[in-house]
Amino acid sequence: MGYYKGKYKRDDLTTTLKHKGRTTLFRFAGLVVLFGGCLNLIQTARRLRKPRPPVYSSLRNLKSVDYSTMRKLVTVVENEPEGENCRWVEPEMVNQTEDLFSTILVAYPGSGKRAAFLQLEGLTQLLTQDDWSLNDRPRDAKYAFVKTQYPHHEGVWAWGNKGNQTIYVLQNPRTALQTYMFLLHEINYSTSWFDSYTRVDNTFTLRPNVAEWQDFKNARFFREIHGWSWHLEFWMENGLFRDIFTHEITTTQKMDALMNPSIYTEAELIAFETDEDIDATWDDHCDDGKDMVDCRPVAMVSYEKIIDPSTGPLEIAKMAAVIEGKQGIDVVQQDAWKCVWNKVVALKETGVRVEGDREGPDRPEMEEYVFTEEEVMIIIGELNRLRTKYSSPTWQAAALMSSILVEYLDEYIADQYEYLAELSTEDSSEDSTEDSTP
Repeated sequence: MGYYKGKYKRDDLTTTLKHKGRTTLFRFAGLVVLFGGCLNLIQTARRLRKPRPPVYSSLRNLKSVDYSTMRKLVTVVENEPEGENCRWVEPEMVNQTEDLFSTILVAYPGSGKRAAFLQLEGLTQLLTQDDWSLNDRPRDAKYAFVKTQYPHHEGVWAWGNKGNQTIYVLQNPRTALQTYMFLLHEINYSTSWFDSYTRVDNTFTLRPNVAEWQDFKNARFFREIHGWSWHLEFWMENGLFRDIFTHEITTTQKMDALMNPSIYTEAELIAFETDEDIDATWDDHCDDGKDMVDCRPVAMVSYEKIIDPSTGPLEIAKMAAVIEGKQGIDVVQQDAWKCVWNKVVALKETGVRVEGDREGPDRPEMEEYVFTEEEVMIIIGELNRLRTKYSSPTWQAAALMSSILVEYLDEYIADQYEYLAELSTEDSSEDSTEDSTP
């Protein structure tokens, strides 16, 4: 029971007012109404005189959005050099009375979906929704873009049959595992919607201590590295059910267990394996086009290339190409695409926090979140397995984006070997220091 003015409890105040005469009470109420009306007029006048800045937040409040308003895309500025020839415009909800072509951004947790959807919002001025709806936006509204981690247990198929196509966002599995763990730390390893919602403002602000990172790796490294490739195979193969550990086709029962690891231990999940012949089974959402005609990605981009000045605009062009001309989607003219990238990545004019906002003097450096040589070799093994698989003529024909995926995998494999070389150099340096110590 709350207090009023620090002196009266709610019931005390009610009793006090009742003991006043009826006239006194009416006079008091009249004064309150009059004073409130005057105050409201003053505040309204101030708001009209003062220009209102855009709301820079990943939790834009859209409870009172006027869906019928006309959108305007990024403003193109004449006589300005390429990359600087636009002004940022805040994304908005789509007109809910019109048909809309919707794109689903899919990725393993922590794999750069934010970098991708900010670019799409910049190109179209349309908002992106989260699959768990961890914001104040209407859940049942139409969205041009939805980001998800499904079928990973951190994701959920929340868009029903409103999705028309998918774009897959890749990130180097070594760094993706780091950013996924950082996000878990920021929401305190939440296992409920409410806990995640109340902590979502912490995201992209913190880094855990190195000891916590080591504990996370000890508990989940093997599963999550295989989960990275398992997630990719699911979407590349139109929702085909595979085991997360063996990557062989599996049953609906096993897939349900894999998508609910909080219920089953890793040993129990492995116990689901069987030597019996298993028929190929596809996710109901993708099977025979029940919710999506084809779940396979129509485009594939990588986080690393999106944020790289030399390749970022080209990655934007890939995404723009598959949304341009779709129903309800207007894409800003092509000569402004580089400027959109510049506003999002270099100048950070969206106001939405990104990976770099975790930097700070009181936080560990990224170099401190290390992997062992054995762990890196496991990552290389998974990358090589995927590369061999999707390089084969069978999968080149069956899985869209196979050729592009193989190019990304080659880059990630090379990066792992570079990391191993750095580890070797550091070890040699430490050995030399120890040898020179008297």
